[in-house]
Amino acid sequence: MSTQNLHAAYGVSERLEANDNIDEAVAELRINGYAVLESGLSRDFLDTLKGDLDRVYSRQVQEMGGEDVLRRIHDTDIARCMLSYESNFLAVATTEPLMKLAARVLGSEFVLMQQNGIINKPDRENYQAKWHRDLPHQHWTSSKPLAINALLCLDDFTLENGATFVLPGTHHVPEFPTDMFVSRFEKQIAAPAGSYLVLDAMLYHRGGTNSSANARRAVNHVIGLPFMAQQVDIPSALASTGMPEPQDASIRKYLGYRWAPAESAIGWRLARI
Repeated sequence: MSTQNLHAAYGVSERLEANDNIDEAVAELRINGYAVLESGLSRDFLDTLKGDLDRVYSRQVQEMGGEDVLRRIHDTDIARCMLSYESNFLAVATTEPLMKLAARVLGSEFVLMQQNGIINKPDRENYQAKWHRDLPHQHWTSSKPLAINALLCLDDFTLENGATFVLPGTHHVPEFPTDMFVSRFEKQIAAPAGSYLVLDAMLYHRGGTNSSANARRAVNHVIGLPFMAQQVDIPSALASTGMPEPQDASIRKYLGYRWAPAESAIGWRLARI
């Protein structure tokens, strides 16, 4: 059968755009709930990010008084709001492919809701190995995506080191599926270092078990529509750690400076003058 016949259709008056690789990722994301997107970041920069991630996590462990504290709240091996600690992570959150994808999926207005570093260590309990949505506790769906999560692979994601599992299509269904469905249709996504594994934030997914000899590191971003709250108030976090405020207006809006609640009616109006 020819390729032309495979693509033939009748009764179709609307199609998804197919102009470039971003459009193809959008199609996969809308229908299947996941896609793999190249970041364009170099291997040398990825290696630098691994050290940055480990350093941020160590600092946050010290801030909390030790890993035992984090263990009690199921938050070990996760570094939160890293761009407020290391400037390299702002570059990770604002790569051109990711910004283009977010704009095509969500429209012109969207905000970075969270950025977390994940260190999946061998033979260590991983709370992220439980099925979840990145908009957790929600059992409803919408006609258009509300948010995406983009997991930058700092290491190759392989079947051996616990690459992410997804349940394709579950972003369209409010309820969690049956055990039989999970067993039949869960899919593990191997992805090379330097790529984003992008999911509709309502897609059920989980981390795999790392049975390799090395840690697997990644940086996750949840990017959503501005009516949803950030996990951490990023403008306040940058101020608290002494990191410089970005000057680019589009990045400021993306980080939440535009969307923070006004302190008063006067403040709301002054921000718009």
